[in-house]
Amino acid sequence: MIHTIVAPIIVFAVIVLVHEFGHFIMAKLTGMKVEEFAIGFGPKICSVRYGETLYSLRILPLGGFNRIMGMDNQEYTDKRAFVNRPVWQKLLVVSAGAAFNILLAFAIFTGVIWHEGKAVFPDYPVIGEVISDTPAERAGLEAGDRILYIGKSKIDKWTDIHGALANAGNTVLEVQISRAGVRHTVTVIPANRDGRTILGITAYVQVTPVSFTESLHMAADRCVAVIVGVGKGLMYIISGSPQGEVAGPIGIARIAGNVADTGILPLLLFIAILSLNLGVMNLLPIPLLDGGVIVLTVLEGLYGRKLPEKTLFYIQIAGIFILGGFFIYAMASDITALFR
Repeated sequence: MIHTIVAPIIVFAVIVLVHEFGHFIMAKLTGMKVEEFAIGFGPKICSVRYGETLYSLRILPLGGFNRIMGMDNQEYTDKRAFVNRPVWQKLLVVSAGAAFNILLAFAIFTGVIWHEGKAVFPDYPVIGEVISDTPAERAGLEAGDRILYIGKSKIDKWTDIHGALANAGNTVLEVQISRAGVRHTVTVIPANRDGRTILGITAYVQVTPVSFTESLHMAADRCVAVIVGVGKGLMYIISGSPQGEVAGPIGIARIAGNVADTGILPLLLFIAILSLNLGVMNLLPIPLLDGGVIVLTVLEGLYGRKLPEKTLFYIQIAGIFILGGFFIYAMASDITALFR
């Protein structure tokens, strides 16, 4: 129960805070005036002013925000205001949030891979894990058992198991194994699940240590794979494909709670994947998102002055409708998932 409540708070807080810190630190580096950097939302618990910036802690621990002078599109005489800075500096500040989300994911992947090593599937017919309440557990099979025969089929590789079990659901099979060098024969009745014949075992996975340099390369590959996956998912959603799935706040909170029950490393990996999703989604050229601000900033740079107020108004309204529709779609998916 605690994981269900605390884990989503931690996940949202870390991802949003890192995103906002990206905007904050880039604004500072480019000489803009940051009026406030807040951890959390809602009423202030406490605050302290350091230099020109107010640093505050607020009551709702769900991320944070920062107020950069001039990001409200009003006129300012201060040259340090966002609206008065060069286009390239504006682009750096706006894109820094997504960049920091991507960097967070890269750092987590690197650390986990370096700590855990590289998992390799050697295709040995050795049981890695016996799943509870399955035919394998009832038959007395154990992790580390090497499968020699299933019925009359000789098993030399893990991939041989699938063929040996074909059409053998709900039938009595003799499985010969080697355990600590001693041969045993057990009787198993495989089950049929979702059109597949299963014993309830997972493959042995060999873990080898990797150097820090290797972990950096593997983390980069993982980030690219997730980003490509996000892109494909968006295309599925836009095309109306049933493969397009999206989770809203309820779904993310539920998943975070479930993942937290399995350990800290899975929760870190979940944060990394969600952080990448947020980073990519924020760069979409949709009004009110960072990507939309980037497009407007580029247009204003080419146009030589601010876009007309009426144009900005209609763009913002369009953004509200797009994001509102996406939010409703995500919430509907969450509610549907609860009743499955």
